[in-house]
Amino acid sequence: MRALYLEPFSGLSGDMLNGLLLDLGGNLDLLKEELSKFTLEDYTIQVERTNKSSIFGMDFDVQIAHQHKDTGIKGDFDHHEHSHHGHHHHHHESRGLTEILGLIESSDLSDVVKKHSSNVFKDIAKAEAAVHNADVNKIHFHEIGAVDSIVDIISFFIFWEQLKIDKVYSTPITEGSGTIHVAHGEMPVPVPAVMQLRKNYPLKIVQDFDIKTELVTPTGLALFKEIAPEFTAPENMYFSQVGYGFGKRETGKFNALRGSLLTVEHSNQEVKTNHDDIIKIEANLDDQTPEQIGYAMDILLEHGALDVFCSSIQMKKNRPATLLNVLVKPEAFDEISYLIFKHTNTAGFRYQGMQRRIMKREFKEVQFENENLRIKKYQYQDIEKFKPEFDDCEKIATKNDWSLQATYKKIQNLY
Repeated sequence: MRALYLEPFSGLSGDMLNGLLLDLGGNLDLLKEELSKFTLEDYTIQVERTNKSSIFGMDFDVQIAHQHKDTGIKGDFDHHEHSHHGHHHHHHESRGLTEILGLIESSDLSDVVKKHSSNVFKDIAKAEAAVHNADVNKIHFHEIGAVDSIVDIISFFIFWEQLKIDKVYSTPITEGSGTIHVAHGEMPVPVPAVMQLRKNYPLKIVQDFDIKTELVTPTGLALFKEIAPEFTAPENMYFSQVGYGFGKRETGKFNALRGSLLTVEHSNQEVKTNHDDIIKIEANLDDQTPEQIGYAMDILLEHGALDVFCSSIQMKKNRPATLLNVLVKPEAFDEISYLIFKHTNTAGFRYQGMQRRIMKREFKEVQFENENLRIKKYQYQDIEKFKPEFDDCEKIATKNDWSLQATYKKIQNLY
């Protein structure tokens, strides 16, 4: 299981979310390849790895040929993304929701990208229509109809699919304060479309009264809602990577979205000792299908089990059954016990404390084929072993159209 932990301490925008996923390992070449399946006017994606406040991250921007970024509703709001982009906007041809959904559906994008992108456009359309007391299918949007917004939204879910994220956690979202100038005068922050997007949805948003502009854009908030983060701290998970996606406006503070990739795979945890204490659990399972047992195994691993494995056994009257084995740290024993009773048909299990002799484990990161490659180093006395991270090898193999075997051979001289 892989999770994303978001820290929107300076708001949310499409650029920031895309920059973050790119910094966390999204592949720009694969993104452009996927976007070529979607027909749009001329645009270019500009990406720069840069620093703010001496912190490095990614600046992601969609540039439209002969146009500035285009936001707001036709004839009305022209501000939505400009708290982060800081451009002066000029309107060009607008699009309706039906046309946008048709473009997405007729494209060769993956079903996952189509589904989530369409949901985001529907959510923004509903909010904007409510603001203007208009039929959602008749109103024409510059905010969701502009090429840059379409690319922002679709790009996010292409990166999302690349990174194979299963779950999202988040700290509260920070919004600015004061007012912002729009076509009909001064409007309070949060702006009307953002307020509509907040309706009947359990968001945690706090305002920073030192920042006198908006930090949360409709596109950013709609993307956030679609991935449905839990406002809680993750448990039994390890931080494997940290990234930053930068906003465009100078707010007087560090304008970035920080995010981390988390994993429950204990193989991704550094180990500083050669021994530890664990608990081994055994349970005999009968009258339960292999699919149900497999589901239980996945749940146990997701919640902190060190290892889960099964073997075939024969019970009374020579009935075939499954012996479930679970290895767990003592501090996770109570939670794992609960999950075993919840997801298996056993009425009891055996357990015993054990000691393990293990190799110390640490990680190093190297650059290979313009990609970050993590390598595990195992050590016990004078014995050393090295193992490249599978996910990184898979990404490099896919990018270069190599077999996994050939990829492993090419990186052997790096360790």
